[in-house]
Amino acid sequence: MLLSILTYLAQAVVIFVSSAIANKWLGQQDTIIGLLSCILVFGVELAALSDSPEPVWHPYVGSYVIALVFEPVIAVVSFLFREKSPCTPVEVVDTLAIAIRYFCQVLIVSSYFYRRKDEVQDSGSDSERQSLLQKSSDSHGGVVDASDDADDTYGSTTDTSSNTMVSPADNPESPWERRERQANEQMEKRLKENGNWFTYAKSFLVFFPYIWPVNNKRLQTRAILVGICLLANNMLNVLIPRQLGIVTDSLSKASSTNPWIQVLIFAALKFCASESGLSLLRQWLWIPVEFYSFDALSTAAYSHVLHLSSDFHDSKSSSDIMMAIQSGQNVSNMLEAICFQAIPMLIDMAVAFVYLSITFGPYEGFITTATAIIFLSIATRMISGLKSARRSEVGAWFEEHYVRQAGIQGWSTVTCFNQVSHEESRYSAAVKDRVAKSQAVYFGYLIAYAFQYLILLAGLLAGAFLAVYQVSVGIATPGQFIMLLTYWGQLVSPLNFFAGLGKNISKNLIHAEQLLEIMQTKPTVVNKDSAKPLDFVGGTVKFNSVFFSYDKKKQILSNVDFYVPSGTSVAFVGPTGAGKSTILKLLDRFYDVTEGSIQIDGQDIRDVDLYSLRAQVGVVPQSPILFDDTIMNNVRYARLSATEDEVFEACKAACIHEQILGFSDGYNTRVGERGIKLSGGELQRVAIARAILKRPSIVLLDEATSSVDTETEQKIQEALRTLCEGRTTFIVAHRLSTIVNADRIIVLSGGEVVEQGSHEDLIRANGKYAELWSKQVFVKPRDKNSPAGDLKSKVQKAPTIVNDLTPETTSLELAKVNSAPSTLGNSATTEAAEMKETSELQVEEETKTPSRHEREGSKLNPGAPSFTPRSFLPAIYQVPNGSRFTENCDPFQPAVVDATTAASLQSPSSVPVVVLPAVTPIVTDAVSQSPLASRNSNVPRDDGSQHPHKVDFEERAE
Repeated sequence: MLLSILTYLAQAVVIFVSSAIANKWLGQQDTIIGLLSCILVFGVELAALSDSPEPVWHPYVGSYVIALVFEPVIAVVSFLFREKSPCTPVEVVDTLAIAIRYFCQVLIVSSYFYRRKDEVQDSGSDSERQSLLQKSSDSHGGVVDASDDADDTYGSTTDTSSNTMVSPADNPESPWERRERQANEQMEKRLKENGNWFTYAKSFLVFFPYIWPVNNKRLQTRAILVGICLLANNMLNVLIPRQLGIVTDSLSKASSTNPWIQVLIFAALKFCASESGLSLLRQWLWIPVEFYSFDALSTAAYSHVLHLSSDFHDSKSSSDIMMAIQSGQNVSNMLEAICFQAIPMLIDMAVAFVYLSITFGPYEGFITTATAIIFLSIATRMISGLKSARRSEVGAWFEEHYVRQAGIQGWSTVTCFNQVSHEESRYSAAVKDRVAKSQAVYFGYLIAYAFQYLILLAGLLAGAFLAVYQVSVGIATPGQFIMLLTYWGQLVSPLNFFAGLGKNISKNLIHAEQLLEIMQTKPTVVNKDSAKPLDFVGGTVKFNSVFFSYDKKKQILSNVDFYVPSGTSVAFVGPTGAGKSTILKLLDRFYDVTEGSIQIDGQDIRDVDLYSLRAQVGVVPQSPILFDDTIMNNVRYARLSATEDEVFEACKAACIHEQILGFSDGYNTRVGERGIKLSGGELQRVAIARAILKRPSIVLLDEATSSVDTETEQKIQEALRTLCEGRTTFIVAHRLSTIVNADRIIVLSGGEVVEQGSHEDLIRANGKYAELWSKQVFVKPRDKNSPAGDLKSKVQKAPTIVNDLTPETTSLELAKVNSAPSTLGNSATTEAAEMKETSELQVEEETKTPSRHEREGSKLNPGAPSFTPRSFLPAIYQVPNGSRFTENCDPFQPAVVDATTAASLQSPSSVPVVVLPAVTPIVTDAVSQSPLASRNSNVPRDDGSQHPHKVDFEERAE
């Protein structure tokens, strides 16, 4: 390729040398312009190829194919019209250069097509013939995308040992860099799929209805008038320099033109081209069109995102989604830059080339064109060279922001650990690093601008010398020379614009790619064309052999099958990841089942209208999200037409009304982002009030009391009882004591239903549920293989009580467990003896408590007999007078022991158990002193009466 360029240069040099020897110009204008143009075009191509590691060969090979076609045509025509004269050395060199160049062009084109053929054959080869060790991947951070490799080969490994691995910890990727990288990858992938830029650009036509006011004739008229203004402005760009030249010529004595009239014409043209003329009119016409496009794109993108399914929102960062929605402005800016800046400036450049060529000849036109091409080429190369420096600067900006934000947000931690000086040093270092990188970028831009203006100056001087020569020989006038200088001044702005146009379009395309990806995403959960509103009768729910997976790889639910009558409650229990919350999501149709069906009142929820389904469902999530608005508006969000009185009643039912009135602004109190100004219990009860206001027919409770204290839990349970009364209720809970009175309990494990039934049935079955129940309710005995010497330390670390059930409830539950077929063999007897030994040691430790703990020990009544672990208490508790405990079970309120006198609970085969008569007894962990349990019930006195006071055993904070 370089040799081909050298042949053009050799022909031009021969012409210049022979002209110097002959002392006259021997070259023809068309020949010189042709040779210099070829040197310019192929030289720019060669420079671009040297900068591109993986170039797109189509445009380069295409140019050589064109040269291959027209080179012999031009040679033959030149030979035919050559004067009949003896062959000169110049002609010999010229012919030899043409022959060498043609051979090089044939070689380049042939090599490309031969290589292309080999690539096609290699891509079609069977994967068994490919290497087991692939080439190093250029993926980000040295990490190979296995999903991509899997599409091409199998059984192969990727050679990453030779890669230069960049640890994310050493060079962390900022969110901005991550978004840019992902968008670049997506753009390159789509460009590769489409095959060319034209097909790729056609994919953005999806934005056309939002950019062009399709149904608004008034805005369309404005847009057309803007185009007319731009054409008029292009004419002014030619007329103003020309008129200035006319004014200059009119000032000469030989001119008969009135200079005042020409000056007035010049002033009128300048006024029309100023910011007070056509520019003002164009902006006034364009502003409504511009804001229409931005508003239409942003609104359409936001609406589209809200209609997408849960799988999209679960897999995308909210910040990425918001950035993509804001990209509507970038799409509008890109099209505005192309349509109303790039195209008019291209017209200006073309008119300048034609007009200067007509006025000063082809040489002046070539000088103008060559200056523009070289300017843009060098500007693009230098700006690309600063890309890495600019990326480092942006990373330094993010690092400085992160250090500053971390220090301010974590002020309490910084102050507590006395690390103020450390944070000052960190921030100072971050600022210095950012300043140093910013200076490097600015210096780079200064050098780039210096080179660009050197090119412009060189072109101006070349054109000026040519114009001065023509003026001196009478070919041109002084006015035309002034016109040339003015025109050059007007060309600087378009050239600067085009120098940064590629970067700006690339940046806007990256942002537009993010928005395009979202707009092309289709929701996976949609209404069928024949979907009808849900005909709600009573709320019976049936799962028919339901299978489900999120990614079609790992099965989350397998063959789930159960039936829930209307108005009943069903609870789901099981380990984390068993699929409990997934069932609730399927019921609310956040996802569709993979196989099987879910029916409500005999109707498949996939066949009914999605919005009518969700209108019947009320959800109380584990972590409710409130908007940064008033409490009134947050509660009313469930039913926007609700009155204030209805909101008050819903909050009263949720046991939060009085607490809201205690706030400074009452119901007008703003809750902060995501409800951060409310406590956990307040947040849950506001969410319950919102669900009550909705008046749902089916209630979904997902760990609604998972992380609150006992008193708050009781209030939440009261609110839940109001919400769920008479409604089909689905409950997900890890604390089994909160769902013992559910009509049905379904035990999940590994996505399958392993047990289902009532609490009593599952206890008698002595399966998975009984195992979970015994672990949560009763003290776990120590390991029989543990050394005896560790017994005391384990007793000191063990909690005194771990369950929160009343004694009578515990005795009943133990009776159920003991009556079930045992799966433990004889180990239970051994463990019971060990736990009895544990209890005796605990009493011994309590009698040895130091004097400084006497006050605390008095609360625990150290003189009383020790507690027997509840997993080995007798089946029935009895008080001395023979009466039994009684309690009223509430599905949403576990019991708490109340006592003012000690009640000894005995059995012939057990260690005595005493309920302590402290005024406010708090049973705590022996080491952490954390509260452990809390329940309500009435303890009988010896005379058979019930004591009315309450004693709170607060639940242990996990």
